Amino acid sequence: MKNTINYFYNLYPENIHQNEKQYKFKINNNKYVFLPCYRPENEIKELQILSATLFSQGIYFHQIISNKDSSVVTFVNNIPYVLLQIYIDDNRQVTFEDLIWFSKIKIPLTNELLKKDKWFLLWSEKIDYFEYQVNQFGKSFPLIRESFSYFVGLAEIGISFLKNNNTSNEKTLSLSHGRIKSENTLFDLYNPLNFIIDSKIRNFCEYFKDYFFKGNNIAEDFFYYISTLGLNYTDYILLYARMLFPTFYFDIYELIIHGYIPEKELLKIIQKVDEYEVFLKRLHNYLKQFVAIPDIEWLSKINT
Repeated sequence: MKNTINYFYNLYPENIHQNEKQYKFKINNNKYVFLPCYRPENEIKELQILSATLFSQGIYFHQIISNKDSSVVTFVNNIPYVLLQIYIDDNRQVTFEDLIWFSKIKIPLTNELLKKDKWFLLWSEKIDYFEYQVNQFGKSFPLIRESFSYFVGLAEIGISFLKNNNTSNEKTLSLSHGRIKSENTLFDLYNPLNFIIDSKIRNFCEYFKDYFFKGNNIAEDFFYYISTLGLNYTDYILLYARMLFPTFYFDIYELIIHGYIPEKELLKIIQKVDEYEVFLKRLHNYLKQFVAIPDIEWLSKINT
C-alpha cells in the first residue's frame, strides 16, 4: 500500500499502520487514513467540497484528498479507496451533547445528491428486497426465518405511519450520518464519508436505538434530549416512525446474509424485543402531548 500512496498522492510515509482495510500514517505531524469507500464518486466529490467549506469556517472535519489525477477515489485491486487527512483523531465515544452540537451545524440544504430524506420510498424498497432475499435464501438462516416476519411487521407500521401523515413539508433537515452508533468515536463523527443530509432527528434515533440494544435504559435520557431539540409537528412524526423502523435488526441481518457475522448475533436483538415494546409504548404516550398519533392496538395492550 505504501507504493500506492507514494504514486497517487506524492506522499512518502515511513510507517503505515493497518487495521483491517484501513491504513493510517503520519507525515510531519499530519495524520492520514486511507480507507475503502463505496459511495458514488460524485457524492464523495460533493462531500469534499462540503467538508472544505466547513473547515474554512473553523469546523475541523477530516479533509478528502484528491489523487494525482484529481480524483477523490483511487482503486486498489478493484476496491475504491479514499484518502482523508485527519483533524480530530480522538477515541472518545460520541455523546448526546456531541449529536446536539452536530445537528446545529449550518450547511446549504439544497444538495440533492446528499439528501436521503425520502424514507417512505427507501424503506418500502428495502423491505421488498429483504423479503425477496428471505424467500430465496431463508432456509439457510433459521433464526432469520423465525424472526423476520415480526420485524417486517414493525417496519410496516413505521412505513404506514409515514404514508398516513404528510411529512414532505416542514421537516427540519440538517447534516447527519448514514449511521451513528453508541460506540462511535469523535473520529467517526468528524468523518465526512458518512455524511448525508436528512431529518435532524435521524442521528438521535439511530444512536438511541443502538444504545438501547447494547443493554442501556434509554427512556429518560431520550425524552430529555428530544425536548431540547425544538422539534415541530413533522419532526415528531418522523421521530416516531424512525423509532418504529427496526434498523437495528436489518443492519445485523445484512451482515449475516453477506457472511460477515454469525446468525447468533441476532439473539442480542430478539432477546430485548419485549423491553423495546415497553419503550415504544412509553414513547407513544409521550408524543401524544405534541402530535395526533393513532393507537397501535397491540402496543396499547402492553403493560408498562
